[in-house]
Amino acid sequence: EAIFLDYTISITNKCNLKCSYCYERHLNTEYGNITEDIKQKIADYINGNNNAHTVYLFGGEPLLYKDIVKFYCENVKAVQFVITTNGTLLDEEFIKWCIERNVIINMSHDGIKCTDRGVSPQLLDEKLKMLLKYQPETLVQLVYTEETLPQLYENIIYLKNQGVKKISAAMNAFTNPQDPDSFGDLLREQWRKIAEIDDLFMYELEVKKKNIRENIKGTCEICKKKVFINWDGNFYPCVQFQNLPDYRCGNIYVGIEAEKARKAHPDYSMVSKRCDDCELVDYCHNSCACRKMSTTGTVTDISEAACLEEQVLILTALEIINKGNL
Repeated sequence: EAIFLDYTISITNKCNLKCSYCYERHLNTEYGNITEDIKQKIADYINGNNNAHTVYLFGGEPLLYKDIVKFYCENVKAVQFVITTNGTLLDEEFIKWCIERNVIINMSHDGIKCTDRGVSPQLLDEKLKMLLKYQPETLVQLVYTEETLPQLYENIIYLKNQGVKKISAAMNAFTNPQDPDSFGDLLREQWRKIAEIDDLFMYELEVKKKNIRENIKGTCEICKKKVFINWDGNFYPCVQFQNLPDYRCGNIYVGIEAEKARKAHPDYSMVSKRCDDCELVDYCHNSCACRKMSTTGTVTDISEAACLEEQVLILTALEIINKGNL
């Protein structure tokens, strides 16, 4: 039986916005984009393996290079393509082009105010409306910070009122609350209210419910299920590891060479020590190496804020499940 892989192709790590919480800005890496030569070699490599399930076209902002995005959608064999964009460069012609080819567009929008992104909410509203016209099931990706957490529910209602049916709300990875107890209480209050919203697919809660019901454990192995292809042609396990030589897992010329990285990092999928006595550890997916690296810069620990968020999501999902079983 063929084993499918998900490939993320980083078209570029450059962007036309400057979001305060952007992971790229914290990676201290050089900026660049796929060249003509590398563009073709990435396509040849994926097609040669004939095992692509989802190909994620990613950035930075991938639509800075729409021609490269189109090239992959037309020249790579995969079950599906997903573009993740900040939405500012969307136009009707490109959206129609994607819809005709069943290419999925995920768009970022933080809600009523977008001060952390440095972009006008009106512009994003306009682009979102255009996208929803052609792709009513668009997943809108929202990032909340410690400052915007008190408005999380309001921001989700704002997007729902725009006609959005699917939302993902992720916490800023660099969150470090001054008062973890009150931060945790506020998280709990906001997610409880969010859970009460009718006719809305809330990605984080749906995933948690599925994992709990089906007893799905978080497994995270280097380049076993997914590969991140950097714009320079090098392979890494995930976006957070780009340009870290220790985690390089081959390239477009030699293919996946992950054994060395797997042997060097046996702690890659370990559960943080802070989880040792936690009664929710069976439901927890904070062993995800990308999440650990993004929040603490290591693969051995998860940040306190990310731990609190995971606890709140699990507890909220369990409450929903128990209500349904009454």
